[in-house]
Amino acid sequence: MDSQSLEQTLRNLAEIGTLVKDRKYRQVWRFEHDGKALYLKFYPKGGPRDRFRRFFRGSPAMYEFTRLQWLQKAAIPAPRAVSALMGFPLKGQIGDAVILEAIEPSVPLDQILIDAELRGEPVPDHLHLANQVRSIVQQLGQARLGHEDLHLGNFLLKDGKLFLLDAYAVRSGGMKLRDILLLGHSARRFCTTADLLRGWTEFSGTGPEGVPPLKNSLSQMLWKRAAQSTARQSRYFGRMTQENWAGIYYKLTKFGHRWSRFSRLEITAEDWRREWPLLLAKVEADQLPVIKRSRSGDVLSAQIKVAGELLNVIVKRPRRRYWYRYLNEIGRGSRALRAWNKAWAMIIRGIPAAWPVLVMEKRSMGYVVDALLICEQIPGETLAHANLDGIATEPRDLLFRRTGHLLRAIERLGFSHFDAKASNWIVLDDPRRGPMPILIDVDGIRRRNWIALGIQRLLRSMHENPHYTPADSLSLCQGYAPYARFGEIAPEGTGNEDAELKIVES
Repeated sequence: MDSQSLEQTLRNLAEIGTLVKDRKYRQVWRFEHDGKALYLKFYPKGGPRDRFRRFFRGSPAMYEFTRLQWLQKAAIPAPRAVSALMGFPLKGQIGDAVILEAIEPSVPLDQILIDAELRGEPVPDHLHLANQVRSIVQQLGQARLGHEDLHLGNFLLKDGKLFLLDAYAVRSGGMKLRDILLLGHSARRFCTTADLLRGWTEFSGTGPEGVPPLKNSLSQMLWKRAAQSTARQSRYFGRMTQENWAGIYYKLTKFGHRWSRFSRLEITAEDWRREWPLLLAKVEADQLPVIKRSRSGDVLSAQIKVAGELLNVIVKRPRRRYWYRYLNEIGRGSRALRAWNKAWAMIIRGIPAAWPVLVMEKRSMGYVVDALLICEQIPGETLAHANLDGIATEPRDLLFRRTGHLLRAIERLGFSHFDAKASNWIVLDDPRRGPMPILIDVDGIRRRNWIALGIQRLLRSMHENPHYTPADSLSLCQGYAPYARFGEIAPEGTGNEDAELKIVES
């Protein structure tokens, strides 16, 4: 590569290049030279974060350049380093830069997995991709290298081959347990149990008897960090204040979910500033259709227009049913805010729940006197009223197994659902993946580990559905505890013909 012509290209980078990513501490530019696509990572000088980093690690560009060379020497598939530039000027700023060869055309691995999930299709070449991920991790370990940011977004797929990105996170000393746990946390949404077992066996070197831990200790910290972001202004959430009302609204998420339309939209602050006063006026004028009205509060149906689409939502307006609620809510937040936090705690952990999009509280002298929670309206009937006989045998069995599996997953995450009754689940008809159970009321979820509380509550309430059978009860229990023994019991006041199942031994 001609250094003089490259120098001339770099002088005109701001005009001929494309700014791909712009952050305070780093910019990523794409440009072409001699018919080749290249990337330039620019680290501007100045700022406390940059000075701190340079004090301990020196130039970040040279730091990354050196680690790219480590990967090349170890024959680990990664972008090839071209050069490092010290004191490089760019758009009036002085900094350091590293130039890499582009890997094109390519797609991040996590994007491929998400797209397949949103289409409701299996991941193409799933086994081949999983083998490549494990192979790259093994190569890192054999070269005595580690990676502090090992997640699926840092793997790039080109023509069926995976490449490792973000050499800045590479370090010497070999792989650490934290690196493996981070990869496991990133892959848990997509990988199978067999993938986890193969990976753990290969990485830990314990042989076929080695099994991964039941809980990923790193996930707790990452989930807590994600939950904190739902309560403050960020890229994904925003805060809004209008008159005496204040609250939090949803903007977007990095990766959507097939069961939620809102998760695949990007909603602006202007959308909420326009829709909130209209929605509040309809609520206060009692102009919205009533789904449920009781002493505990109102559940209403409404439509809002966000991101250019007219979407159905559920408006929940809790009331304080008992006098002591006026006292025990002090310091805890309103019931609507607690439901917002619980719903996001479930979604962050992979439990499908009605997508919360806005929570607003009205305060008087600092005390919450009114609150509204707006969630996505999930189409379908509740388990209590669904026409189960209209579902084919295999999808029906799958529905109840999925419901039992979700209740068990909630408990494994350290929660219990005290009110997992049939009317709190919506049956979403997915034409490609079959019927899916979606939680629509998370008020009863507590951070307590009371085993089998949720499944017992659901088994009792399922008798509200006249189509419910002992076979459904068996599927529900097997989804919750697939390796347990079951026995029949007859409900009080009935004969054996209405027998349901109980867990005898797990």
